[in-house]
Amino acid sequence: MELRYFVLRRVLLIIPTVIGITVLVFILLRSFPDSLLVSAYINPHSTLPRQEQIQIAKEQLGLNLPVPVQYFYYISNLLKGNWGFVTKPFPGPVLLGIELFMPNSIQLAIFSSILSILLAIPIGTYIGSRPNTFADQAGRVFSLVGYAMPPFVLGILLILAFGQGVSNWGGAVLPFNGVVNVPTPVPHWLLNQETGFIISSPTHLVFFDALIHGDPRVAWSAFLHLVLPVVTLTYTILAGLLRFIRAGMVDATNQEYVKTARSKGVPEGMIIKRHIRRNALIPTITVMGLLIAALLSGVVVIEILFTYHGLGWFAVTATLDNQIYGVLDTTLVFGLILVFANLIVDIVYAFMDPRIRY
Repeated sequence: MELRYFVLRRVLLIIPTVIGITVLVFILLRSFPDSLLVSAYINPHSTLPRQEQIQIAKEQLGLNLPVPVQYFYYISNLLKGNWGFVTKPFPGPVLLGIELFMPNSIQLAIFSSILSILLAIPIGTYIGSRPNTFADQAGRVFSLVGYAMPPFVLGILLILAFGQGVSNWGGAVLPFNGVVNVPTPVPHWLLNQETGFIISSPTHLVFFDALIHGDPRVAWSAFLHLVLPVVTLTYTILAGLLRFIRAGMVDATNQEYVKTARSKGVPEGMIIKRHIRRNALIPTITVMGLLIAALLSGVVVIEILFTYHGLGWFAVTATLDNQIYGVLDTTLVFGLILVFANLIVDIVYAFMDPRIRY
């Protein structure tokens, strides 16, 4: 099967999966009483009477109609951008919160995934090509500890060791709270007037926006605020990747084509790079893609620990303040992230290994 037909088939399979996710989120939404669903649409400062606002909200959500019809109202509202409202951490639409806070999570994911991949491939290749040596044993212990240790434990240890105002080591220490140190006066592009939060423009990625606006001081501060959460997340991903790369390297080493190449006198370095590592990375791609997707949707604990205003922080804040639309809409976003990440992984997998297309 040609790659384009494989991609088309996988894209078509996404449709029922996405529908299934929306159905599950809708069922969770309808498990709450109508009064709670409508309350998010009530504006106490509006000139309209409360009962009239309630009636308008019920009509907008289709709450007076049969449940199957309500689902189509729900999908229609999603497509129109009406994802509900929250009062915490700011009063406004949920979609605005997702738009503003998700880039910070993406920023963490970008730095963590790039760093983990850059480290995992050479280290995994090195230890995988030397099984049962000291380097291999050390690498296995390193990955096992990272795989077993909860990320927040490592984050706390890093705060105690390097946290500004906490560490007893002296010298240069790192900030562990917030996204950036706010300069005085606050640049117009750094403060979001609608919410009052430090959310930069135009990309909402503080580090990159500071570079765009030519402010190296803010860029450096944003980079320092990234160090501790990125190191915490990187170790978690790196530990998982090393295990799979090493296992793939050891398995590929025992294949007949490797033995044939060695019997022909092909240099060992060429065998490792062109034969062993390339084939060992094929099954690792699946794990790599899903780990990165899980990183993007699973940074909740890290963002809370470091008070990093990302989508995970937004979801937890909404949960603690009983903001039902904030909770379920971020759940929907996390689910969609995993689905589309799986699609990308399958496409890359099929590109590298044509056997997967059949």
